[in-house]
Amino acid sequence: MAARLDSFGLTELAARPEDAFRLAGLAMAEGRRVPGYGGDYYCYWIGDASAVVRTRLDPESGEEELLGMDTHARTGCQWSCRMVKDVSGKDTGPLSRRVLVRREGCGGLAVVDLVCADVLPDLREGDALRLGMAGFPLRISYDGGESSGVVEAQEDTVLLQGVVKDARVGETYLGMEPLTKFVSVTVSTQMGDVELCHPLELVAEEQRDRVKPGAVVSSLCVLSGDCAVGEYAGGIVFGEENDLAVLRAFFRDGGVQRLRPLLRSDCACTFLENRQEGPENALSLLAVVREELAEAALTVCRRGRLTGGGMRGKGCLLLGNGEGFAFLCLLETDSLGRVREITITNDPQCEFEPDE
Repeated sequence: MAARLDSFGLTELAARPEDAFRLAGLAMAEGRRVPGYGGDYYCYWIGDASAVVRTRLDPESGEEELLGMDTHARTGCQWSCRMVKDVSGKDTGPLSRRVLVRREGCGGLAVVDLVCADVLPDLREGDALRLGMAGFPLRISYDGGESSGVVEAQEDTVLLQGVVKDARVGETYLGMEPLTKFVSVTVSTQMGDVELCHPLELVAEEQRDRVKPGAVVSSLCVLSGDCAVGEYAGGIVFGEENDLAVLRAFFRDGGVQRLRPLLRSDCACTFLENRQEGPENALSLLAVVREELAEAALTVCRRGRLTGGGMRGKGCLLLGNGEGFAFLCLLETDSLGRVREITITNDPQCEFEPDE
């Protein structure tokens, strides 16, 4: 996914590789750190625009590795929607996702590039998402009349039409130095409000006096949805439900390093009679367990609840195949929601039922 610096008139900030690297370094030094499961994001405000740098720890060197940069905008627009499908392509970088979403009771579909996607424990079809929404037009038209309200997903862009609720001049600056100005309009669509940001030059000269509330906007644009909003504004949220979701994603897709933030320094993992203490040993054992389950064709992982004993109602993961479940995965967490113990057992005395 490309950083849409051109939408803010900031192309020169990353015109050359050394310029982009300098901007990324500034973001990492002065931006707000947002921790994700597989790496960290650094959100750096450039006035009303934002550069979001993606990083992760290089396991060999132990140093932070720069993965790429996304852009977003200062916006109060949020969508409550559901994920229909993951449509991430080859250009979708690490710690990024591109998803198809829809709103309940709405016929439209939108392709959204997710910013700070890895603050979410998992992304599955049907999951509810809350996203801070900005759009970067490739083409745009301001007209009179009435809006049809269309929101139509293309391969990696969206055709949308809506009504301007607010129009203002956005500004960018570094420190006290003014840089550029751009058009920022809040547009009402059937999916929800979205902040469209673009240079004035993108608007036909005869339409520029229509850039005001009440105008009908038609645009082909790239949509950007920030996942670090609401309860995830500070990054990862620990707790049994989210911890189980991350573990379920691991059993489904792999990526054992994504479990690292969950584990306390004194954590332990037990698989049958094999108990390993400490994060590194626990992660190594979990990687082996996943491999052995795959070899045994036990690739189904579902959420469940204990139904007997003193832990009735406690959440768990059920591991097995299409015919039944062979293992039960339980977590013990501390008061902050960090994992103290992971237990994978086939104890027949554990009574459970699937959630789904």
